[in-house]
Amino acid sequence: MEDQPTPEVEALTTDKVRQVLIEKHGLPLSDDDPILMVVTMFAMFQSEYDSTLKKHQAAIEKFMVNSSKHYADKVQQSTDELLNRAVQGTIRNNIEAMSDFKESMRDFTKSNRLYALLSLCSCVASICLFASWLFLRS
Repeated sequence: MEDQPTPEVEALTTDKVRQVLIEKHGLPLSDDDPILMVVTMFAMFQSEYDSTLKKHQAAIEKFMVNSSKHYADKVQQSTDELLNRAVQGTIRNNIEAMSDFKESMRDFTKSNRLYALLSLCSCVASICLFASWLFLRS
């Protein structure tokens, strides 16, 4: 939302009031006419009202800036926490996967050693059979 400049309104003066009253009603006012006191009081109230509005506007802007920063910090903190949880979860999952892989490799190694021992026994048996065949043949 863009700030649009507010149009300047001319201040109400006693001379303007005199001029309007002469134009509309044909009544000239003297300098000590009580109606002009009302104009002066209205101008004072208007000035005080404008001043109060400016103070409130400044307070609202300050509040909005502070609130925006506070909530932006909270969002950043929440995002960081979620990211940390996701990273920690991923690390935990990787550690579990590596542990499972290590267990699988241990089982695979045992199986390979067993097959190697079986192959060695089979090879020794084959050599013994071949040697006994050669011995019996001669």
